[in-house]
Amino acid sequence: ALAVARKDKLVSFLREKNYENVKNEPNITLYDGTASFLSENTIRIVSGKDETILEGKEIFINTGSTPILPAIDGLKESKYVYTSETLLQSNKLPAHLLVIGGGAVGLEFATMYAGFGSHVTLLEAGNRFLPKVDRDIAASMLEALNRKRINVRLNARVQSVYDTAEGITLTYTDSANGTPYYLKGDALLVAIGRKANTASLDLEAGGIRNDRGRILVNDRMQTNVPGVYAIGDCVFGKAQLAHTASAMGEVAAENIMGHDSTYDESTNPTCVYMEPEAASVGLTEEQCKAKGLDYKVGKFPMSANGKALIINGGEGLVKIISDAKYGEVLGMHIIGPRATDLISEGALAIRLEATVD
Repeated sequence: ALAVARKDKLVSFLREKNYENVKNEPNITLYDGTASFLSENTIRIVSGKDETILEGKEIFINTGSTPILPAIDGLKESKYVYTSETLLQSNKLPAHLLVIGGGAVGLEFATMYAGFGSHVTLLEAGNRFLPKVDRDIAASMLEALNRKRINVRLNARVQSVYDTAEGITLTYTDSANGTPYYLKGDALLVAIGRKANTASLDLEAGGIRNDRGRILVNDRMQTNVPGVYAIGDCVFGKAQLAHTASAMGEVAAENIMGHDSTYDESTNPTCVYMEPEAASVGLTEEQCKAKGLDYKVGKFPMSANGKALIINGGEGLVKIISDAKYGEVLGMHIIGPRATDLISEGALAIRLEATVD
């Protein structure tokens, strides 16, 4: 209850602060309501019975995303099913938490609730979690989960869920051998990803190209409609992270003001706020192989670092991938204490085309 109360306080503070900053800016007019396109350069804002029509030479879309609930039998009817948003509103700690999804959110919640004292079972439909993460980092992640006694089940395709007097029962099939399994828990977290929050925008009326609601943009964050830009979780094919959305926002704003600015994901790290933290920037070893690059790999175990030993017993590693001929840094991958802070050095190295020397 104390943790939830503190979370609510921090979230409220950030939201109110951001709202006040916008509201009190003299050059910004703020409208509260639901917006939708009427045409390429016209939007309608509805707030209760009030309606406002606005026209703009530039329109900037930043509507974010919402958690996906898949079409699994019994999922929407269960009272024990949560998303990453609703689970953090519950003051009750589940004795056994079931997690569907081995992405960043699933791993973060699994380690968090294991730290709170819950028994956690993590189900991932694929044969590995976080397939875009470097294999050495993913292997170290799995070791960390095992040490926390988090039960990881790969190739687990969930078939159905149903409520009982004791809680929730989940059925899944092991896609590797076809064996069916049953699991019982007190709560089920669905963390299979997020969808663009664009359903109410009427993108078709605005003529904006999209892939099932995910807005298509170029590296200048421009849509197919001149003057219309989109950033963050609502766009297609970009990392769904707050700091990448901020970077995209800067690019869009600079282009709107007449500058020539592009978004480069190779210098924007991906971060997993599990315990221990993991972060990556640039190319993975698998990507280097797929591109046919001649590369070298350097690894350093956190167990050889004094500070890491003090913080978490030396769990984790640093992996640097470089071009074999010139030594240019191509990728950096870290799992261990403060990984999400340390990764910025790798991003800077890639941005400046630095060598390992």
